[in-house]
Amino acid sequence: MSIVSGLTTAENPLYLPKQTIAFFDSDKCLVGCNADFQMFLGLPLMLVQAGTPMVQILKHCLGEEGAATGPAVRDQGRSSGLERCQELFGKQQPVVILLQTKKLVQLTTADLSGGGLSLVATDATPYCAGGLETVAAKLKVVVESISQGISLFDHNLDLVLWNERFCEVMEFPPEQLRPGIPLSELFRFNAERGEYGAGDVELLVADRMELAARFKSHRFIRKLRDGRVIEISGHPVSDGFVTTYTDITEQHKSAAALAEANRQLEQRVSLRTRELEQELDNRIKTEQRLLQTMEQEQLANRAKTEFLANMSHELRTPLNCIIGFSELLKKQIFGPLGQERYVEYCTDINSAGVHLLEVLNDVLDVSKLEAGEIELREVSFDLGEITQASIQIVATRAENSNIAIDTRFPIDLPLLFADPRRVKQVLINLLSNAVKFTPEGGKIEVSASASRQSGLLLTVRDTGIGIAVKDLKRVMEPFVQAGDSLTRKQEGTGLGLHIVGNLMEMHGGTIELESEPGEGTTVTLFFPKERLRYDPLDKSQKAGHAEEQPQIDRLLH
Repeated sequence: MSIVSGLTTAENPLYLPKQTIAFFDSDKCLVGCNADFQMFLGLPLMLVQAGTPMVQILKHCLGEEGAATGPAVRDQGRSSGLERCQELFGKQQPVVILLQTKKLVQLTTADLSGGGLSLVATDATPYCAGGLETVAAKLKVVVESISQGISLFDHNLDLVLWNERFCEVMEFPPEQLRPGIPLSELFRFNAERGEYGAGDVELLVADRMELAARFKSHRFIRKLRDGRVIEISGHPVSDGFVTTYTDITEQHKSAAALAEANRQLEQRVSLRTRELEQELDNRIKTEQRLLQTMEQEQLANRAKTEFLANMSHELRTPLNCIIGFSELLKKQIFGPLGQERYVEYCTDINSAGVHLLEVLNDVLDVSKLEAGEIELREVSFDLGEITQASIQIVATRAENSNIAIDTRFPIDLPLLFADPRRVKQVLINLLSNAVKFTPEGGKIEVSASASRQSGLLLTVRDTGIGIAVKDLKRVMEPFVQAGDSLTRKQEGTGLGLHIVGNLMEMHGGTIELESEPGEGTTVTLFFPKERLRYDPLDKSQKAGHAEEQPQIDRLLH
């Protein structure tokens, strides 16, 4: 419900039970009414006679100070209340009027068959709590409680209602607003202070008035001079339009900040994408170069392996001849050589040939290990027997240096399932190193222990010169020997421990070195528990071991 000039209108009829009714014919002349109609509207008796035009009744109700409003309120010509009532009745809309007795009455018409109509008068005063002034005050309180700015203009685009928030948001001075001020004056005020930008003031006002006169819903964003952002939303009502004004400066800033953050994020994502594409391209190129390098290395390894395999045959044959004939000459099998120096020379030739053959065998073994050409021929065997056979090979050199070699093996040591030839090769390498690097009068100890839960440990411990901590990892690499090459007294290729490490890895085992300079070296070999065969005295196992012994002997020799 809206209130203007002491007259109220409602878009929907009020539900007011205290009412009276009158009926009019097609000429809108009174046909009849109930007894309360006259007293309710304060009509003289002459106006409730049959045939009285409804116009006369309405004029009397409106009086000189009466005014009527409805969905359309006042035009520029200030149309009379009677004309407004007739207009609203023609639209089947109710009208609330203020009688001279200060009573509020709602009038509602309804068409009847035959062209007549009914006029229902309802007392609205009890429901307006103190009259029109109170209704206006209450409505003002409601409007002021709204957090948004709000304005109501009638169909003539004159200001009807507003709140203080409207003044604050749009920065209108309080004295600028008054009931009935045309919208064009507010547009002109804004245009003159530059709210609409540069241009002719009247043209700016005319453009906006043309849009407002269309009475269509609208919503747009306006940025004020001080930088604030206002959302303006207008909606037509039955007698004009209502507009809300919302300060969305903070939301606008947040949206702008979010948009900027999104833009920067997109830039970073785009940049990172290009970087990743470049990294991927570089990685692909690097992988291609690595593949080419690997292929070249594989070709080189194959060439090296083939070369060593061919050379081993070509070198071993003459070396065996040199070693064999020098051995005969050294022992003077077919008679004395005549000079003692010849015997010394033959001994030196024999030692050099044996050393060269050992170097050749080590290099060939390393090549085969790297090429994966060594296959294990695994059987169950007695580790003690293999150890004694290995000790016999280095026994002569050990005796010449007065080095004692002891073994400590438990009686119940299980059989070992492995390649006996390769295990013997491992032991010979370790024992040879121990003899080579142990001073005269030293000691070497070979021990073993086994556990069903962990596996078998084979240890070779000497009292030799030892290895520095910084060299412990290096000595496992090929062609590396501990100590300074200028001061090292012992000969060798530095391949022994490298071969041992690879052979142990093929058996699923490991090798560990512990050493201190001057305190000796301890080498520990570990074989996993899966390679242990227990109960050597068991008939079936013993019989199987006996069957395997010829094969073991063949592999070892």
